[in-house]
Amino acid sequence: MNDAVTKTLQDWGLQLTEESLRKLEIFSAALKEKNAVQNLVSEKDMPQLWERHMLDSLAAAPLLRRSLKPGALIADAGSGAGFPGLALAAALQEFNFQLLDSRIRRCDFLGEAAAAMGARNAAVFNRRVGEGGPGSEQRYAAVTERAMGQLENILPQCLNILSKGGLFLAWQSAAQLAQPRPAVEAALAKAGGELAETLPYRLPGEQEDRYILVFRKQVRGGR
Repeated sequence: MNDAVTKTLQDWGLQLTEESLRKLEIFSAALKEKNAVQNLVSEKDMPQLWERHMLDSLAAAPLLRRSLKPGALIADAGSGAGFPGLALAAALQEFNFQLLDSRIRRCDFLGEAAAAMGARNAAVFNRRVGEGGPGSEQRYAAVTERAMGQLENILPQCLNILSKGGLFLAWQSAAQLAQPRPAVEAALAKAGGELAETLPYRLPGEQEDRYILVFRKQVRGGR
């Protein structure tokens, strides 16, 4: 972690404990080692792993901390290489995380990395969002999704596994927000959700903001 990352975290009001930093460094080392054989993230991103992936994931930490109660259960949809779920689990040890991914090799890496980090608040499940299996009936206080494809496709699935009033956090670029997206609006209305907040943030060396869209599952009775 360099000075630019440290300053950005300070600007966001996110103070990481020594324990959290230790876990993040172990995660970073495990990712660099495994990436040589498994292509977890783009090789061109590796020199800026903290800026492009760790920090980008941690942008949601202050929002989750002010929105949820300690002990809340959070799902990371399509966790992949562990972004944002495993990074957030290291920073937010007061919450519990379930990392969901359909690819066995990715899940193997996530399990190994979580064990090396001592991240006892992170559990790994080899399944797609909304797919059956152990724990599939669980409802979450929040769901995170950073890079799973078209928002209109994943939005209904993520809202469906939330408890009433739960939050779905979707990472989006400025270009994505700049264009009209009637399909997203239609999917949101059909799924019974609402856009609760748009969180802008900027990473070191970048010239435009990125965004986290925060959707809330509307309370309509039932779960």
